[in-house]
Amino acid sequence: MKLKYALQTLIAVALWLFLQNFNVSTRWPSPTEDASGGKSTYKIKKIVLDAGHGGKDPGCLGAVSREKHNALAIVLNLGDRIKKAFPEVEVIYTRDKDVFVELNERAAIANRNNADLFVSVHCNAVSSPSIHGAETYVMGLHTAQHNLDVAKRENASIYLEDNYQQKYEGYDPNSPESHILSSLWQSAYLEQSILFASLVQQYAKSIGGRVDKGVKQAGFIVLKETAMPAVLFETGFLTNRSEEQYIASEEGQNQMAQAIFVAFTQYKNQMEGSKATATVPAKPATTAPPAKPDPKPTTVSVPIKGAFRIHLLDWPSRLDLKSGQLALLSDVKEEKVDKQYRYFVGSFTTRTEAEKELSEIKNLGFRTASVVPIP
Repeated sequence: MKLKYALQTLIAVALWLFLQNFNVSTRWPSPTEDASGGKSTYKIKKIVLDAGHGGKDPGCLGAVSREKHNALAIVLNLGDRIKKAFPEVEVIYTRDKDVFVELNERAAIANRNNADLFVSVHCNAVSSPSIHGAETYVMGLHTAQHNLDVAKRENASIYLEDNYQQKYEGYDPNSPESHILSSLWQSAYLEQSILFASLVQQYAKSIGGRVDKGVKQAGFIVLKETAMPAVLFETGFLTNRSEEQYIASEEGQNQMAQAIFVAFTQYKNQMEGSKATATVPAKPATTAPPAKPDPKPTTVSVPIKGAFRIHLLDWPSRLDLKSGQLALLSDVKEEKVDKQYRYFVGSFTTRTEAEKELSEIKNLGFRTASVVPIP
């Protein structure tokens, strides 16, 4: 484990130097504590809303609609909701009309404004017309070919830009290596990004009746250069006739905007420790394909020796131990308690020994990790 920590520390230093070279700020907001160890003073002041594609780039084409129009309608609806509910939060659009905005400029807008959250809205497409559902992506290593395929399709917009070879420094949307390298950019904010993404998925299912296809990781250009928590939300599949009718309808767009808005409200509450509320409709859309029940994962109990261990995080759904930040650690233990999945690492005889490892764990991006007794 020590060798793995050392390698990841070297990568983190290289990433920091890379970010400094491109004048990208490296903020590390803690969702629970300030520098003095007291209650958090962190506030979400700015959110950037990004409607995918636009102008000469239509995105996915459905039978009766285009991705660029659906995404813009949802984003503008969402922005209005946030402005009304949280007048103290500045809402910034990467585009508020049907125009083409280059991928790196979308991230640059967020960085220039020192935004606290970046949300990109898209529609999905596959060859099979039967596939439907919503999925939300954060920046990271792809663990499935489907994730890589989605990233390649969305990133292909760079071919419509002038001088893209120089602008993206040789980035190839079809190269797995390019996607792996770009995943380093978002490592500092992965935990917060996954938190928001999981909330988006939760409410896309409960409010919009979407099939929950989960939180996933892929190397989207639009996410890779953002210096803040960032997600890309695929609202549904335009290649599925029923789902396209829903996404292209006023009802569907209202519900998708409402789902993201409620997710934002919950995320803001957790990050700030506030108690803002959002109205959640009692029933999902009647036009949505029926949601399949989530499979019940099996959790294996592993005996642990020692007096202390490090608590990494709690999550409402099961995480893949072989992807994201969890993949940086070996022997991660998973326990399910009161409908929450809890993740731990290590077994230490003394608290002092555990505290030494804790600093290394936090350097890998687990900013809320803590030492806890082994029950």
